[in-house]
Amino acid sequence: MPDSPAPESYAYDVFISYSTQDKDWVRGELLRRLEDAKLRVCIDYRDFERGAPTLEEIERAANTSRKTLLVLTPNYLESDWTLFERYLLQTKDPVNRKRRLLPLLKEPCELPTSIDFLTYIDFATPDDIIFAWTQLFTALGKSPQPIAADQSPTPSGWLLAHPYGMPPNFTGRQAELGLLDEWLAGESTPALLVLRALGGFGKSALTWCWLTERVAAGQWPQVVWWSFYETSASFDAFLYETLGYLTGREPGPSKREQLNELLRLVQERRVLLVLDGFERELRAYSGMGAAYQGDEPADPTLREEPSSTSPLPVLGEGPGVRADSGRDCVNPLAEDFLRGVASLPGVRGRVLMSTRLRPRAVEISSREVLQGCREVELTQLQPEDAVAFFWKQGIRGTRAEIAQICGAYGYHPLSLRLLAGFILDDFEYPGDVKAAASLDLTGDLVQRRNHVLARSYENLSEAARQLLGRIACFRGPVQIVVLAQVGQFGDAVGAHGRAPLQKLLRDLVTRGLLQFDGPTRRFDLHPIVRRYAYDRMARPERTAAHAQLRDYFEAVPQPERVGTMADLEPVIELYHHMVRAGQYDEAQRLFQERLDQPTYYQLGAYQLQIELLRALFPDGENCLPKLSNEGSCSRTLNDLACVYSFSGQPERAVPLFEQATEIYERREDKGNWAIALGNLAHMAQLPIGALQAAEANLRRRIALCQEIEDEFREAIAHQELGRLLTYRGNWAESATELDQALAIFEQQSYVQGQGIIWAYRALAALLKERAGEASAAATALAAAQRALDLADETARTQFPYERDYVRSHWLLGAAHRFNGDRAQSDTHLSEALTRCRTINAIYDEADILLDLARLRAAQGQGDAALRLAQEALLITERTGYSLQGADVRLFLGQQALQQGDRAAALGHARQARELASCDGGEYVYRVAFDEAGALLRELGERVGE
Repeated sequence: MPDSPAPESYAYDVFISYSTQDKDWVRGELLRRLEDAKLRVCIDYRDFERGAPTLEEIERAANTSRKTLLVLTPNYLESDWTLFERYLLQTKDPVNRKRRLLPLLKEPCELPTSIDFLTYIDFATPDDIIFAWTQLFTALGKSPQPIAADQSPTPSGWLLAHPYGMPPNFTGRQAELGLLDEWLAGESTPALLVLRALGGFGKSALTWCWLTERVAAGQWPQVVWWSFYETSASFDAFLYETLGYLTGREPGPSKREQLNELLRLVQERRVLLVLDGFERELRAYSGMGAAYQGDEPADPTLREEPSSTSPLPVLGEGPGVRADSGRDCVNPLAEDFLRGVASLPGVRGRVLMSTRLRPRAVEISSREVLQGCREVELTQLQPEDAVAFFWKQGIRGTRAEIAQICGAYGYHPLSLRLLAGFILDDFEYPGDVKAAASLDLTGDLVQRRNHVLARSYENLSEAARQLLGRIACFRGPVQIVVLAQVGQFGDAVGAHGRAPLQKLLRDLVTRGLLQFDGPTRRFDLHPIVRRYAYDRMARPERTAAHAQLRDYFEAVPQPERVGTMADLEPVIELYHHMVRAGQYDEAQRLFQERLDQPTYYQLGAYQLQIELLRALFPDGENCLPKLSNEGSCSRTLNDLACVYSFSGQPERAVPLFEQATEIYERREDKGNWAIALGNLAHMAQLPIGALQAAEANLRRRIALCQEIEDEFREAIAHQELGRLLTYRGNWAESATELDQALAIFEQQSYVQGQGIIWAYRALAALLKERAGEASAAATALAAAQRALDLADETARTQFPYERDYVRSHWLLGAAHRFNGDRAQSDTHLSEALTRCRTINAIYDEADILLDLARLRAAQGQGDAALRLAQEALLITERTGYSLQGADVRLFLGQQALQQGDRAAALGHARQARELASCDGGEYVYRVAFDEAGALLRELGERVGE
């Protein structure tokens, strides 16, 4: 037999050697699938030359085909012709070192010694048919072809609100599926099961597979699948649609009543609710970048520091924010739902939740969950599942071989995915687990994981590395149309010739380095891969890539009107690439012109602002921002201080404000100096109880504004001075300051400022009510309603100022409670807390939580009231908010006294008095100071005025 041709000159990819008695399957399904995969197939009935000797045609087919596929059946082994073909094929390579002979076991049969030593592809075991097809395509040099398993139709009576796009090759997880079966079937199992795992561990696939394949509709006739990954799938929407589905009627308008009814139905009926991606309802993942966030722990003390070249900043909450606040639900109704399911007795329904983070609402403490809740962590693959995964990827090898190599990587899902891609692309042993022998298995587990990533990266062509690095430059997922416009990948040339973009992307996906989301048609990187690929880029290459991406996003048309954060995504990308390209001045101007107003006033995206502004401080916040203009430096200091203040980090805000005022004063920029002084006073000094300094700075601002005849900024100073005097109990002077500011705002038609004045009037009336003034509650209600109406008018004429809504709903809820309308109070306070947490406005949160606690106490829900107050206390202690802290301590003291715990009441009262003392003398938080004194006297302690 002559030598085989060079690989590139093969006429066919595969020659099929089979028995004609098996022709139906071979010429039907087998041939169709191979040719659908774009393989060049040689088969006798079609490709043998008519009139030529059959022996010569067999020899020609074997010589000119890269592989020969032996379709093994009893018929095949009994045929003389196929016996001749086997001997012919094995003459030149008796032990199949070149892997040109590919056995396929179609039917069970006893294999002869000449074949038995070869590893065959098993088509004879029905349970492994998907594995078999995948292995066949891989062995023939094709990426695994998606072959979906047959799926039974889901019951029509179920509400599958957002069906999951189940991948065709779901792997094992038999232990976890069995656990879910046992949980659902058990009569005494907890009603709430939390399935927690890091991103990419297959939570959604596992729960969808279990629901659609293992849950019996006869036993569970009412089932809801709800995915919070959908942009419109909020908890409010879940509550409304689920209740409508379960009752068959439109729910009433009250969200609290909807929640109570849903809890009653879950308690009384056998209903199953599956909540997929619940972390999107938690503060840590509720922002615009939630879809792209990694899995860093919520506690910043546990978070690994980012590398200096990391493309994505690590989001810290800062020392002024509760370490686990990221696990709070942004919607208080969601918290109450979880606690209700896990606390109600005799719950017949079941709720399954998949999430990256455990919601704090289900905890007794950080180590224990409520009695009606169970948490299961989905971690690394089990050995059997890892073997199944490799087989589905088309990798050949025995169970022991695959388990051994997977065990070396701790069955870590990402590592196994990369390892599978490495094996599939190996030149010597493509698709064979033997390829893993070339990997370095020395060192610890982390080193081995890093090594397989490094080898996967090193095996890429230069064009593929460039593409991977380019994708890593993006902050998140990217569509192919964008990649096509920002790179020259259509003309890139690799080791094997021209490498167009789509081929490169397919190669990266096959290797496990790149992820593709079918529904959105976007490509993304695992955070580990993203950082690795980005760090491999040389600095000039990285800068050039960001400059090119900057040019692309600069050309994206601006929206006529910003309505959501999505409208700003191209601008944020542009800003990101400007900073990464070292263009700090240009980035700062872009921030001021296109990002500052909508993110700060309209959308209240304070955490995003912190991310954006901190990028201008590459040397840290102890140094000035890297800007060439001193005026831009001071403005950036002021801007960052403002968002730190609203995010509950006054200790970070104060030094920044002070640096800004120092620069403005030195430059004699009186207008901006006045702004910085006012911000320092009302945003940072007032909440921490530095009343004397705050008042001095506000009066200094008024004087500066009068010097430069800036009536508008003077009015804002009167507005904030009026609020400060309200806390001091100086009612008359406070009213004068607020009236003076309102007159100017009305004269200038400044609607948003008028709304703030009415909110401060409502606050003053509520404090007067606490001080015992008759009819103040009615005044507070009218003023708070006016503030809300003006917030609506501002939204209609300009755009929504989110903090105005937070403030108005809070004060309106508090006023309704004073006026005896608890239902309206609940509605507005819940709305305030939801909006507050959505924008992470820690500045307002404790006040809202405390008024919710007061409401729950009035409703006879003592445990809920105590929980809310403790939550508010934790915020005030971590932020140093003295005024709020005094109010919370007062409430806790009053509650303790009602429960007969005089010692606890005394401790709270003393601390409330100390916090309300502020700077002493006339600079005290008057109402709280007096209330604390009254409580101490009631407890038998003498106090001075």
